[in-house]
Amino acid sequence: MHIKTLVCDLDGTLLAPGGGIRLSDTVADALISLQKKGVTLVLASARIFQGILPIALQLQMDHYQGYIIAQNGTMGYDVANKKVLFLHDIKKEDSLFLWNTAVQLRLDFAIAQPSYMIASGYSEGFYLDHKNCEIDYLITDRPSIYVKDEIWKCAASQKKEILDTAFIPFQQEVNGRYPYQLVRSTDTIIDIVKEKCTKENGLQELFALTGQSFATTAAIGDGNSDAKMIQHSAYGVTLENGSALCKQYAKQIVPSYREEGCLSLFQALLNAKKA
Repeated sequence: MHIKTLVCDLDGTLLAPGGGIRLSDTVADALISLQKKGVTLVLASARIFQGILPIALQLQMDHYQGYIIAQNGTMGYDVANKKVLFLHDIKKEDSLFLWNTAVQLRLDFAIAQPSYMIASGYSEGFYLDHKNCEIDYLITDRPSIYVKDEIWKCAASQKKEILDTAFIPFQQEVNGRYPYQLVRSTDTIIDIVKEKCTKENGLQELFALTGQSFATTAAIGDGNSDAKMIQHSAYGVTLENGSALCKQYAKQIVPSYREEGCLSLFQALLNAKKA
């Protein structure tokens, strides 16, 4: 394996869903060792940027020239140079329409900005997501007052059974009227991002700027949003807890995140660098 770039999902891959903003020392040490061997690290997650950056800094990606793909491909970020490379944001007026639509469907809704999250409620999905980011939630029924910055993504949260029922009606309201897509990121969260924003497309945009290539990339992830990056990478890997689609495309299936199965891939890459 001649791998120059390693792309990693976070939740359900490097740590438990809702597992916070710090990796275990074992996983972190392995990823730092790979960077020392010249592998470029990219963290690609549905999390908002503030939930990824602390992990990137733990992994010393500011020293080893690593990158972040945040919010399911809406943002690319150069950790070493503290620079946003690209951003596909949501218009304020559109976010307010989406807010009203979600509330009518009995969903809690949130608007993600650099400064804080504005939300109509704080149900299970947002509670878990809050553990994964260093950002405050402001609960209000007057969102227009508090939308002041770029909008990185929007999200809806509720119990799984309520989201199951509301997903198609919500999608029908959005499709054909606005240039956004709904992504079922977890059982309790729907993310709303620009059309064509995916982890795979975000990586393609990043690689076009940095000279990297899927042909020399290994990727690991567990959810459907990871499937295409797994498929198109030279060495795509999923975990035992990965989705059926990820398993369809993966060249290797490692033990689940509970057993830190990602270490199987990292050790193989380290061994290849020694050969």
